[in-house]
Amino acid sequence: MWPKKEKRFKGTWSDRLDGLFSVGVTYTGKSVLDVGCNMGIVAYEISKLDPSSIHGIDMLKPHIDTARMIFLGSKITSRFDCLNLGSLKLVRMLDPRYDIVMLLAVYHHMQDNLGPDRARRVVADIAARAQTIVTRVPPQKDREMIDLLSSLGFSVSGSHLSPQGSHVIAFEKA
Repeated sequence: MWPKKEKRFKGTWSDRLDGLFSVGVTYTGKSVLDVGCNMGIVAYEISKLDPSSIHGIDMLKPHIDTARMIFLGSKITSRFDCLNLGSLKLVRMLDPRYDIVMLLAVYHHMQDNLGPDRARRVVADIAARAQTIVTRVPPQKDREMIDLLSSLGFSVSGSHLSPQGSHVIAFEKA
């Protein structure tokens, strides 16, 4: 049974990938955390670039089950966990360090579900584990994301404006 209509996959494959590979991030040999990985589409495309590992988390079990199935035949070390970002288990489920963290179109959902302060704390905890962060945010949230990650010691290293209106922004730890 599919989840509520508003929780289903939104956007096309090309929408989700637009700009991800043009913001100057190198995935080869890197450990990647995909927060809000959905069905693993982005993780699958990143796996073609030979990262050392991919860890995806999403709150919907059917999405995680799909991501796990996609990666059954992959040579890339992968793990997909069903987890709400507001869960106290989050800290235990994450590795201490990731080279790259993907925060693609999840921050505004985190704010809606967790509230702005808790969403910032969760992002801060995740960011503390990262060297590089790649975000996709709606245009009205880009300044907020830049300010938040800048306050956590990151600086913008690349960006891409999607025809759909969202911004892909890459950040590097200073």
